[in-house]
Amino acid sequence: MKIQPILLTLALCAFATTQIFAQNNRNRWSDGEPEQTWSVGLAPFSVLLPSGKVNVRGEWAYAPNKSLSLLVGIPRPTKMPNLLENNFELTGEGKTVKNRYTSFGATLENRFYLGSRAPRGFYLAPYARYNHFSLARTTQNDENQYATTFKGAINGVGLGGAMGVQFRLGDHVTMDATIVGLDFKWMRGTLTYSTNDPANDVAQFREEVQAAVEDIPLIGHKLAAAIDGDQIKVHTPGAVLPGYRFNLSVNYVF
Repeated sequence: MKIQPILLTLALCAFATTQIFAQNNRNRWSDGEPEQTWSVGLAPFSVLLPSGKVNVRGEWAYAPNKSLSLLVGIPRPTKMPNLLENNFELTGEGKTVKNRYTSFGATLENRFYLGSRAPRGFYLAPYARYNHFSLARTTQNDENQYATTFKGAINGVGLGGAMGVQFRLGDHVTMDATIVGLDFKWMRGTLTYSTNDPANDVAQFREEVQAAVEDIPLIGHKLAAAIDGDQIKVHTPGAVLPGYRFNLSVNYVF
């Protein structure tokens, strides 16, 4: 995930730039209440559901009606969803002995609150987004004990806009809901198939992989399996795809 340092640099630059702006606008926070400009939070559904990650969020209100919000999805190993797994299985495979799915994501928003009570109220937010999905599955044939392994890595970067609301649950607790987020992502990935069967016919193995990946929705007709040593690799073409996001987090504000 080489793009992570780029996202970190982007976040640091944005924070440094807005720090100057925030210093010049502190005199506008004149309602007499204690300033609560920072918050950290956790998305509970990411813990309860097999999403492959745990979402944590931080926000900095650098002006009365503006803030920077960073949502990071920390990878959490879970099983690959059946609907997704079925897209990559080969004919005649044995039982699954390994099934692993993880997801990393980072979304940086510049929020514009409709009132002057950041970080509370309704907001609109343009954002940049990065996603990385990692897939791994191993099946074993009961008759000869040989295994077939599939690995996949898919990356995407995108830009979009969101609408949401953050409201108070207590003096230092809020709930934040991204009601709707729409974006367009450029996505690309690599799929790798291998087997430890010493009698494996690589050319025939490639044909089996090609037949499997052609059934993948939307992009299957564009995929071509190629022999790479004793492995079969499939490089997905870069594609711009629409995306939707919803997020709910509980936050501590200070």
